[in-house]
Amino acid sequence: MGRLISYSVDLHMHSSFSDGLHTPAELVSKARKLRLETIALCDHDTVAGLKAMEDAIGEDAGENPVRLIRCVELSCGAEANIHLLGYHVDAENRLLLSEMEAARNRRLARMEKMIGRLEGLGIVFTQEARARLLIPGTGRAHLARELIAAGVVNTMQQVFDRYLDVGRPGYEPMEKLSAVEGVRLLRHAGALPVLAHPMRLRMTEEARLALMEELAANGLMGIEAWHPSSTGRQGVQLESWARRRNLLVTGGSDYHGEANSSISMGRMPPGWRNWREDTEKLIQLRDQQ
Repeated sequence: MGRLISYSVDLHMHSSFSDGLHTPAELVSKARKLRLETIALCDHDTVAGLKAMEDAIGEDAGENPVRLIRCVELSCGAEANIHLLGYHVDAENRLLLSEMEAARNRRLARMEKMIGRLEGLGIVFTQEARARLLIPGTGRAHLARELIAAGVVNTMQQVFDRYLDVGRPGYEPMEKLSAVEGVRLLRHAGALPVLAHPMRLRMTEEARLALMEELAANGLMGIEAWHPSSTGRQGVQLESWARRRNLLVTGGSDYHGEANSSISMGRMPPGWRNWREDTEKLIQLRDQQ
């Protein structure tokens, strides 16, 4: 991760409706204090928090007004490591809701297997911890926090490095939509599909570019060029790639609210010069769908 600076928009954050620590209302309050102009709630495989976010924004629209873009982050790929942001998603689309419910059920089955793997290593889970984890929608971040709270490790990075990353003893793969299927599902739900944090993809540069080309040919509409996983130089490169193909350029902190994380709301790599114009274009395209 390179140097991060503050912007007045944040088009990628998570609430307690998925794996974030803050409620939608708390996110809105924080965004107002930071004087952010536009935010997007992008919870993993759920749109359940959008109504609460809209209500929180509407309750006090006169004080540092914040605009909300409705979004969802869809997990795709064989290892669920390809994430798609669906901006302006129709939160009542039946096909999308059905697929996300199936995804949450797969997450629950996966969680049971990961807990079993960790117990096989001698890690003990209390009944209270198991109750918190064995509900639909939980994922590796929830499991990681329980391990930190139990004193097994000290940081999120340690959890993933030792137990929960691909190839580690507590990891369990999960069946997912292909990325192309995810793009098409989001388009069906009226959303603008954007590839999230390309630099977090565990693949060679050649493979990453090939994936981006394939998705662009199948309906992808944008690239999240500006994300803490990118350096400023990488952000410029991703932005240039997107603009040459007339794709949207977006940016977001991927804020989850972790106290021991370097990620903060509104902070991304330096170099996103057209953040306001790109955000306005994203908003305007909603009306052209």
